[in-house]
Amino acid sequence: MPLNLDRPVFWVICELDGTLYLPETELADMSFHRIVGDIRSGQLENVQAVLESNPAEGWCNDITRTVMAAAFPETDDESGGEDWSDYSTERLDGRLAGVRVRVAA
Repeated sequence: MPLNLDRPVFWVICELDGTLYLPETELADMSFHRIVGDIRSGQLENVQAVLESNPAEGWCNDITRTVMAAAFPETDDESGGEDWSDYSTERLDGRLAGVRVRVAA
């Protein structure tokens, strides 16, 4: 199967005993709906942040609030819900992060 990095990829950052880690996930399972389902069912615990990225385009967004609201809609309220992440919700790209982006044609 060819590798396609020109698509959204979702990274979940979890915490265990004071250590942050990325749970091992198959690339095919790094979808929004799969991540939401795994959090809701308890497969992913102590979630600290959820990041959406597109490696081919060189961008990354913190979507923790969106994912947690989808996983636990009963806890979201009109005021925007809990602040789930310490990361900014501002979209970052390679230029803003100070990374030189190279694109192969």
